Amino acid sequence: MEAWWTTVLAGEADEPHPIHGDRLIVRLDDGTLKVSGEVQTSRDRDELLKQARARVGRGINEVDSSALGVVGAKEKAGVLEQVLVAAFPNQETAELALKFVLERSRTAPRQKVILTSSGRRPRLKSIPEGFDADVRTYLDKGRAVLVLRVDETEAYRVRGLLEEDTRSLWTVAAPPQVGA
Repeated sequence: MEAWWTTVLAGEADEPHPIHGDRLIVRLDDGTLKVSGEVQTSRDRDELLKQARARVGRGINEVDSSALGVVGAKEKAGVLEQVLVAAFPNQETAELALKFVLERSRTAPRQKVILTSSGRRPRLKSIPEGFDADVRTYLDKGRAVLVLRVDETEAYRVRGLLEEDTRSLWTVAAPPQVGA
């Protein structure tokens, strides 16, 4: 994150924001740091502005966030949840993927489990029906399987991170179900 801010202050803000991507535009204009676009939550907006304001006095006179918005929630959070399952080469990679997903998505999973074969048959109670055979296949090959139960409103973004950014070997999403 610090490296990204350094490139912005150097006037080379060609790279998308590490968390918010292309939905966020930050540029330096005559001593004013102009922040525009959209972020997912009010908490994201507050954190971003805190980071921007921390740079005032170091080549920045003020921060203009008048064009920065928060995406309006289309679905009501807390109603449905979804289970995401992803396979990784080993437990260490699964742990790194979990850390990456939690940092980037800023979501709080209702459940997070890493399954490994480790010589005994793991209980697959956290795996949705219909996926247990696939999970067993990966575990029998010595792979690790990450299981996340997240709010359905966050599932699309979390699955994208698992599938594209962590380069999981296999990623599936169970159909949404009413939350517990």
